[in-house]
Amino acid sequence: MIRKGKVKDIYEATTNTLIFSFSNRVSAFDVILEDEIPFKGKVLCDFALFWFEKLEFNNHFIRRVSPTMIEVKRLQVIPIECVVRSYLYGSLYSRYLKNNLDLDDLTHYFKIKDLPIASKLPQLLFDPTTKSDEHDESITASRILENKVITQDEFDFLKNSSLELFRKIDSIVTKADFILADIKFEFGKNQVTNELLLADSIGPDEFRIWSKDDYRPGVMQESYDKQVLRDWLDKTGFKQHVEECRKSKIIPNVPRLPTKLISDISEKYINAYERITGRRFEKSY
Repeated sequence: MIRKGKVKDIYEATTNTLIFSFSNRVSAFDVILEDEIPFKGKVLCDFALFWFEKLEFNNHFIRRVSPTMIEVKRLQVIPIECVVRSYLYGSLYSRYLKNNLDLDDLTHYFKIKDLPIASKLPQLLFDPTTKSDEHDESITASRILENKVITQDEFDFLKNSSLELFRKIDSIVTKADFILADIKFEFGKNQVTNELLLADSIGPDEFRIWSKDDYRPGVMQESYDKQVLRDWLDKTGFKQHVEECRKSKIIPNVPRLPTKLISDISEKYINAYERITGRRFEKSY
């Protein structure tokens, strides 16, 4: 093992390849919770295979090793999480309420007061963040380039590729009567060819989807991803508790999850997989 992540563990397989092991662990607000979500690891692994195959975009996937493991090419990870948003929700809405938006696009739009939560943005928003094990923070193109994290050409590739991938995924998700609200992509560089490849994985931990029939702007949406967990934790005051602990640099007290919430999250992950892929999810492994 070379890295134990919030959700997946990474092992060195060979000099040039890694093994991603998807666990049933779940995190929220960058904190790993004590309870696990049944079948979550296999859903994420199944989704990863589906998207790598469906998107037809150069990526690091090599083969499936087990029901919860894949082998991938070892890349030089680009330390930026490429977030694309289509709706005003989640951390974007929180930043909007706090007047704490530092963006490259839609700056005039966000000067409008009282924009409703879950309202559709006038265009896709590329909203990158730093990549951290502790807490990701939004970052603009100018800061990325000033810090010489990547070159201008590489930034343009990440932005254009992320927007292209969003549109491809959105077209598939729409056919399943879902709305793709936002999604996160990660990329890495082939250390031999310097080619940028789609990395990490794509699934309910990386995107936020809503039922098209239930969508109503101005209210919290029922999610088929990790948002249902975030919403419950937010109601318990855990999000505020985490923010206060982060300022004080102390470890937060993690609540236990109700049995029904655990079951609901598991079923939503499975339901999303079956509706989007058109495939039956096999619970046995």
